[in-house]
Amino acid sequence: MSIEHSANPATAAGSTDASPQIAIVIPAGGGGTRLWPRSRQATPKQFLDLVSQRSMLQETVDRVEALTSPDRVYVITNAKHVGPVRKQLPEIPHANIVGEPQGRDSAPAIGLMAALLERTIGPDAIMIVLPADHVILKPGQFQEVLRSAAAVAQDGYLVTVGIEPIGPDTGFGYIQRGEAVEGHTGAIPGYTVKQFREKPKLEVAEGYLAEGGYYWNAGMFIVRVGVLRDLYRAHVPDMEESFATIVDAILAGDDQTVANVFPALRKISFDYAVAENADRVAVVPADIDWSDVGDWSRLAEVLAHTQGEDGNVVVGHHVGVDTTGSLIYSPKRLIATIGMEDLIVIDTPDAILICPKSRSQDVKQVVDALRERGEHHLL
Repeated sequence: MSIEHSANPATAAGSTDASPQIAIVIPAGGGGTRLWPRSRQATPKQFLDLVSQRSMLQETVDRVEALTSPDRVYVITNAKHVGPVRKQLPEIPHANIVGEPQGRDSAPAIGLMAALLERTIGPDAIMIVLPADHVILKPGQFQEVLRSAAAVAQDGYLVTVGIEPIGPDTGFGYIQRGEAVEGHTGAIPGYTVKQFREKPKLEVAEGYLAEGGYYWNAGMFIVRVGVLRDLYRAHVPDMEESFATIVDAILAGDDQTVANVFPALRKISFDYAVAENADRVAVVPADIDWSDVGDWSRLAEVLAHTQGEDGNVVVGHHVGVDTTGSLIYSPKRLIATIGMEDLIVIDTPDAILICPKSRSQDVKQVVDALRERGEHHLL
């Protein structure tokens, strides 16, 4: 466990700043199993330099540096990854990096950080929750989206970012928008949320796009800390006693209590526990060239600007004969392919993945099979 508390008076409740504090909370506990064999338990995808020389976690922080100071950026991650987070983000105070002894999904993680921020910054702070492993190619536009979302959140809304869909994708949940938020004067309009929809079948997704007013749910949330705390008290009251105990332990540096109490929290996602039950929910549309890089095929789409005339995306060394539309990752040695189309080849020191692009979501099945066989050194 590596959970500390800073005595920095700037983080104390009761700050007299005229404008609301913005606090960035980055959940960074995912495993990224569909990007095996590069993404492993020891180094999941948020710590990898998949699309640039910076890791996805570092790029997440880079995108918000104009919105707040480093001492207002918080990361909650697996306890065993606290060290790597500190190494990658040396500008973030150690006290702002919280280690979970065991992953319990997003509702406990986000709720705990809200309880901690309520105690250390105050209930009027604007909390912006951003996943650590997404790609956004329009960072300037993204900052405008967050500023507009923060303005809507000031009026007591739980605000989510709605990604403008570019096709009938069945891999994402959807958000249906309602009427425009009254009185909102931000650069980008906000809308009330009619409902959240689960990942749909293809024909349903096609209907959403034909109807209009639907967005992909990217799992980003903007809300006043006090509003979010009230939502947890109303809809997830069973976590309140544990949150109080854990926050007390964090502030006292009592790692053992955190390790004992946190794993008992109910495992549930933030969407199910809170967002879908809240009364005042809004969405701010975002055209930001976004991707969750959920599998190798999606990464190939992100890296499409690097592809050659043959449609291949190559990272490393590749010779292709009659090979088209493929993703080849092999930084250490040559990969040669003949007569291949829409292929994924990922070469790492101890494992090689080969599959059609159309089966890239099934890589998780390989991870499951390795776990069942007890080959944990490859996970």
